[in-house]
Amino acid sequence: DVATFLRVKPDKGLFFFDHSYRPVPLQMQYIGITERNAFKRHQLQNEICYEKAVTQRTNGNQMLIFVHSRAETGKTAKALRDLALERDDLSLFVKEGSATQE
Repeated sequence: DVATFLRVKPDKGLFFFDHSYRPVPLQMQYIGITERNAFKRHQLQNEICYEKAVTQRTNGNQMLIFVHSRAETGKTAKALRDLALERDDLSLFVKEGSATQE
């Protein structure tokens, strides 16, 4: 699935790494959201994702956040950035003094 998303040719450049290659096991969490209003649902998804990200960063962990589409990648990143600014948590995600804080 990821190879197709990244447009990798299956016969060239595609590698499969199982759990034995990872020094730290991956965790996956599935959270059900029953909100029917699309705007509220996306807002709730972003808030839950943000809280999970804060927990991981507070514990000194790295994370990958997967979304449903390329378009959602930018929207989700902006929403998480805005929440970090709003809650004064930007230092959890951006190294102090880096140019990306602008």
